[in-house]
Amino acid sequence: MNIKDVVKVIQSAESAQLATFGKGETEGFPEIRALLNLANPKKYPKLKDKAISLDGETVTIYFTTNTSSRKIEQIRANNNVCLYFVLPQKFKGISAIGTMEEVTDMDVKKDFWHKTWLMYYHKGATDPDYTLMKFTSKYMHCWGNLGIHNFGQPVNSSGK
Repeated sequence: MNIKDVVKVIQSAESAQLATFGKGETEGFPEIRALLNLANPKKYPKLKDKAISLDGETVTIYFTTNTSSRKIEQIRANNNVCLYFVLPQKFKGISAIGTMEEVTDMDVKKDFWHKTWLMYYHKGATDPDYTLMKFTSKYMHCWGNLGIHNFGQPVNSSGK
């Protein structure tokens, strides 16, 4: 498996699983939830050349969520996250460790806007509850082609 194969798995996955660190009643424990996979060109053809990019062994991926969600509160407190993409029928998986940041540039948010998201963000691209997030990988641990493959630099326990 090479880095381009990793991108293909990410683009083929139905969703992305996001792990963040809990706050409040779940302080210190990971929480996992599914995100829409904007990097999947079959689901989001308009975002084909925007939602994912590759720079050497670093992958950048964009996601949306509600500003009012627990995950935004958690990311604001600790932006070290893990994403998991899986193709179970093909026994391929990507565990991508990195950082997540909120995109505040309104032009970029409008550029990513998809009209089907009106069910989540009733006021459209300018809805204050619409958040665009940018993930940047630091390290990826991948399974596929009957082997384990690593990309990027391993991170220590402090996330650096």
